[in-house]
Formats: sequence, C-alpha cells, structure tokens
Amino acid sequence: MELLYLIIVSSLVSFLFLSLLMFVIYKMRQIRSVRDVQSVYFTSISRIWLGLFLVAMGLNSIIQFTTSVAIIVGAVFILFGAYNVYYFNKARKKFKANLPIEEKAWEEFEARRQKSR
Repeated sequence: MELLYLIIVSSLVSFLFLSLLMFVIYKMRQIRSVRDVQSVYFTSISRIWLGLFLVAMGLNSIIQFTTSVAIIVGAVFILFGAYNVYYFNKARKKFKANLPIEEKAWEEFEARRQKSR
C-alpha cells in the first residue's frame, strides 16, 4: 500500500512540473507570436495546461493531506481547473479552425509587402 501511495504522489508531482513547464512554454509562444489568432490559440492551450496544473494540485493536496480543509481546498482547485480545461478547450477548437484563414491572409499580406518594395 505504501508503494502505491509513493507511486501516485510522485506521479502527481511529476505531472505538476510537466504541466507548469508546458504552461510556460505555450505562454512564451503566445508572447513571441506576431499573429493575433495564433496568439489567442496559444493562450488557450496555455490556459488548458494551467487548468491541468490546478487539477493535479488539487488531487495532490487531497491525497497527501487528508484533513477536511485540504479536501475542501483540493476540491475547489479541481473544480476550477476542470472549468479552465473545459472552457479553454472549446476556445482552442474555435481558434484552431481560424488558423488556416489567418495563414492565407498572412501570406497575401507578405506578398503585397514584397511587391511594394
């Protein structure tokens, strides 16, 4: 039983670090993006990773600390994280559909800019 507990806790902590790293990576991609739709798309992906981070943090607090306060705080983190994942996954799908349109418009803009030089 102790081995299972250690495996679960270490997996959750590893997932915490992974989700935080992915959040930072997509936030940097959002900052470095010059296109509007692509920037919002990266924002939605980073918020999904932030939501997964909150879910993992809530699960970790519930598993490691079994007090009633830890369970309530963990449940709030899980609910807020699940809402973030749900809402920003819908936004990601919406903006992913608009990425080809923006790519075409960006190519036309670049072609016009090359002609004017």
